[in-house]
Amino acid sequence: MSGESEFLDKLAESIADGASIDWKEIDKLPADHDVRRLAELYRLLAGVAEVHRSGVDDVSRPSDQISTKPATDHVSIDAAGTHIAGQLGQWGHLVLLRKIGEGAFGEVYQAQDTWLDHPVALKLFKRKTASRSSTHILHEARKLARVRHPNVVTVHGADSHDGQVGFWMDFVDGVTLADLVESGRLSAGEATYIGQEVCRALAAVHQADIVHRDVKAQNVMRASDGGRIILMDFGAGEFLGDQGPNLRAQGTPLYIAPELFSGQPATVRSDIYALGILLYYLVTGSFPVKGVSLADLIDAHHRGERRRLRDRRPDLPPSFVSIVERAIDSDPLRRFRSAGEMEAALGGAAVNDVRPIDIERLQGKENAHTVLQQIGLVALIALISLAAIEVYGFLASRVFEIAFGIESDFATSPISYFAIGIKALAPFAVLWTAGAAVLGVLSGLRPLFRVPLAVLHKKFAGTAKYVDADTLATLVFLSGAATWLAVCWKCWSVFEALDHLRDGPQLAPVNLSVLGSAGYALHRAHANYSAALSFFLGLAAWQWFPRLEKQAADPARVRRLKWAAVILALLVVAMAVVPRPFVFDRYEVVNYANEPAFVIGANSDSLLLYSPRNGQKRWRVRKDDAALQHGGSTGHIFDSQ
Repeated sequence: MSGESEFLDKLAESIADGASIDWKEIDKLPADHDVRRLAELYRLLAGVAEVHRSGVDDVSRPSDQISTKPATDHVSIDAAGTHIAGQLGQWGHLVLLRKIGEGAFGEVYQAQDTWLDHPVALKLFKRKTASRSSTHILHEARKLARVRHPNVVTVHGADSHDGQVGFWMDFVDGVTLADLVESGRLSAGEATYIGQEVCRALAAVHQADIVHRDVKAQNVMRASDGGRIILMDFGAGEFLGDQGPNLRAQGTPLYIAPELFSGQPATVRSDIYALGILLYYLVTGSFPVKGVSLADLIDAHHRGERRRLRDRRPDLPPSFVSIVERAIDSDPLRRFRSAGEMEAALGGAAVNDVRPIDIERLQGKENAHTVLQQIGLVALIALISLAAIEVYGFLASRVFEIAFGIESDFATSPISYFAIGIKALAPFAVLWTAGAAVLGVLSGLRPLFRVPLAVLHKKFAGTAKYVDADTLATLVFLSGAATWLAVCWKCWSVFEALDHLRDGPQLAPVNLSVLGSAGYALHRAHANYSAALSFFLGLAAWQWFPRLEKQAADPARVRRLKWAAVILALLVVAMAVVPRPFVFDRYEVVNYANEPAFVIGANSDSLLLYSPRNGQKRWRVRKDDAALQHGGSTGHIFDSQ
């Protein structure tokens, strides 16, 4: 009897959730069976619930789900859109293979794209729906096309043939999370992994200024190609800011955030609520707030009747329970602020569980926290900048001292490293700032070129999907390394001159004029190339590699490539910095025993002189030597070469 009670409970939940129910299996029971009689009452209730749901979902929310479980044998559609059993048909350039899903407003087929010769999922809307809402259907396809992410289904096109509207997307071979839970509730670890994947999908959706509005177990699939989690069906979605004040709540009632029943617009945090409900369902097979009708469900929300996750699953880790409870809090301001914040919490990052008494207090705390974060970030950037200036100043000084064979008592002091580093890095700072400014301007102009950018993004995404994240990260790093080697090859004469200077005049003569004004053009080109390349590598390490790391089959490999790119960027800057003291710095010109020389080092009582005209001669003289004459002028050492 307990089994029958559990079966009826699940049947009631499916009715409230709007899930597809196989009534044929129930009809197989004997007519006098108690479950059969009760199921007939539930079927009547399902019809009533469908009427209620239409008031919530509106005609704009197709309720069909994409699933790889065939609902019928091969189905075709002729030119008039009539279903012909047992035959194959065609809709535009798509050949229909089998029907894989059906809902109140449309049907989903597995089809073959004859243009690209690959399988797709075709979503065809029923004629009565399409005639009333063809604009919305194409609008849904455009929403989907804006989002390109491994965890979001990819739409390829939309069209209308012979009065029937539809759009086609990737065919996903796998099972829905609803089917997965039917086999048994999940562990906290499994639910955490799924939650992180859905968070990444929602982050991409929200980045495109879209709220999904219908995150639920039937709209999330686990692909058979490695268990990738994919968010489906944007039928209830809307652009942020495009929601009118009288817009009714859309979505599946059990997943709808309570504020939407009061007429408030859907937001990022209402999607977070739905994701929290999804996680609750994955580990319990049930829902925190229930109702046999939409009105009962709304009343339950108003009364605050909610079954705590800890009561359902006492064995779950406290961290997982607190994350889910925060996500489904009735107050949207107490939920996670973004999908990224929730993903971080699921990944083990410390996220403050703020429970404000009122909105102003929460906003004040959030603003204060943001200010502290900004101050900390500025302080960290300043500290790293100071350290970089000191390190590069030391590096440039040491190369200069080694090349000229300068003794330790003439070595540059650590205090002077800072001044040398500033002079060496100033050109790079200017070029990096200019690059950041250009990116900022392009980002600001992006809304003006949204359509052509979307076309380019679509073409790039279509190409990039054939390259996995690990390979793409490798290509980014190798392209940076190859560019650096090309720059070094172009400027090889500079490093050859420095090496000759270190080894002395006993080697074959080398033209050192490249270290003087004659080589200014080469040095400026070296600095520009190095600044551009280091900017590219830094941007890749900061923005691209973290995204690729989340998508990669081997995240550790991408992480190593990221740090390799950082090291390469530092090396690129170092190779451009070390020649600068030879080329651009000016040194005092003196005359010693009627021979002109440059002062390349000094201590408390002596000077170190260098004469490029006299076989690169170096010698030490006392500051009070009578043969030493100061002319009061400065010059570049190798201009005389």
